Amino acid sequence: MLLSIGLILLFAACNSIPLPEVEPVSESISETTESEIEKDSDAGQKSISFIAGQDMKSRRDRFGLLVLSDGKLIASGGRFEAEHYGGGDFNRTAEVFDPNIGEWVFTGEMTEGRLTPALFELPNGNVMVAGGLSGQRDPLISTEIWDPKIGIWESGPEMNRAHNQMGTVTLNDGRLLVVGGATKDEDGFQVSLSKETEIFDLESGTWTDVAPMATKRANHSALVLLNGNVLVIGGGKQDGPYFKTTEIYDPETDTWKSGASMSKGRVAHTATLLSDGKVLVVGGKGKITVAEIYNPDTDTWSPAGETNKPRGEHSALLLTDGSVLVTGGIGYISEVEIFDPKTSTWSIVGSLNTGRYRHAVTQLNDGRVLIMAGTAEEGMLATVEIYQD
Repeated sequence: MLLSIGLILLFAACNSIPLPEVEPVSESISETTESEIEKDSDAGQKSISFIAGQDMKSRRDRFGLLVLSDGKLIASGGRFEAEHYGGGDFNRTAEVFDPNIGEWVFTGEMTEGRLTPALFELPNGNVMVAGGLSGQRDPLISTEIWDPKIGIWESGPEMNRAHNQMGTVTLNDGRLLVVGGATKDEDGFQVSLSKETEIFDLESGTWTDVAPMATKRANHSALVLLNGNVLVIGGGKQDGPYFKTTEIYDPETDTWKSGASMSKGRVAHTATLLSDGKVLVVGGKGKITVAEIYNPDTDTWSPAGETNKPRGEHSALLLTDGSVLVTGGIGYISEVEIFDPKTSTWSIVGSLNTGRYRHAVTQLNDGRVLIMAGTAEEGMLATVEIYQD
């Protein structure tokens, strides 16, 4: 079973690197899983307490994160900061977390330092890292493949063009789709937006161009709908303009069509597939609080309330009860909010111990939610916070 995470970008916010200093190991996650989730007797609203987990081995932001089919996590690339402050460099390191023993362990280093790379698990259990931004600040055409049995990275098949700040998904048939992003033109000059799309076929082991989008995009989001089609949302340049438009890709016919437009143009937003197949879009640059829900059956957007804090470069996660957890954001936001799709309401349910953005969030098989790394007011982070869903 293939699992993938987008980041990228961290996205995309988003390179030869000295080996980062190993952070002192804090209390392991396996020893700190007793977080408190209480019910507010007055409001009837869940209240969440976050506790410290084991630090990652490297400070990172805008890194790739993937939940593997065996329940372990692998994190790779991103920006790395050796000192308390500073611009940092792009990270070649990768590390693996085993939930059973509660430890992060360095594994082999990539050849390229990569900001906002895409990670995919292949059928044989190996992991492919694709694209991102290089240490020379060029979008990357290369891929690398990590073998968990020996813990090393080797060169993988090159994409047909470079991609950074792109959309990435694993299709229902297992193929890997990379959509748009910053690239280079035929003369080798960087292009901030592109519409080109390509697919990696697992059987042939090659990348093939497929139908391009109608609109050139970067910093957009992409996700697979319940019917197997791919919804691409928003995007634009970092400093604008930001797109309201959406497009829908049908992998069976290799065709794109326009979808309904949002009420707001968005980059640095999140898009979350809800339990009922609708899509919740939250935040974006420009201090946006208005959330929206897309209904694929009717190709319409509807209001989904307003977050209590404007958020961009934050993270969103669908919880087991169907609600959506939103953490962090530009401005080092610590307040955590939950969206209830039954009532289309937002509630602040607690606070992170450290406000952050450009971080990653995921849920383990045992229900624990991990908030990892990112950037805080005091500098880049390796810290992990957890709670039990």
